[in-house]
Amino acid sequence: MSSESLPISPEAFAEAIKELPLAVLYSKVSELTNSIAHLHRSNAELRSYLEESNDSEEDRKELEGYITENDGVAVSMNERILLLKTEVENRGQPWIELDELEKDAKEIASADVPVANGNEAENGTRSGAAGAGAGQGTHDGDNEDGVYL
Repeated sequence: MSSESLPISPEAFAEAIKELPLAVLYSKVSELTNSIAHLHRSNAELRSYLEESNDSEEDRKELEGYITENDGVAVSMNERILLLKTEVENRGQPWIELDELEKDAKEIASADVPVANGNEAENGTRSGAAGAGAGQGTHDGDNEDGVYL
């Protein structure tokens, strides 16, 4: 048995994700996107260090090897994101770019228009302190705190 584990092949990855729920697919995209960002940041730091360092040629080549390896891993992760996109679209679902969702969420959060659920806010029956508890309810008479949908 090897001390290093090898990554799953793209074909095996594509097969493995077929059984996953849609939410898990998008969660994996988020995870991969985060990892790619960390790899890019790490490479930028390594390049900056290389420019400023007085390391031996051997040490420089080792660091350049790490940068090259990180670039390869990032390419592999981007391929997996494309496989996830293909899987979502093969299910007949539209592909939603995660950065677009974050942008939309920020726009909604910064808007001056109050966001409301249901007809009560549309009819104006809840406002001020009366509306502060909107969305909170009881759960079969239990005295538990929280919001129940």
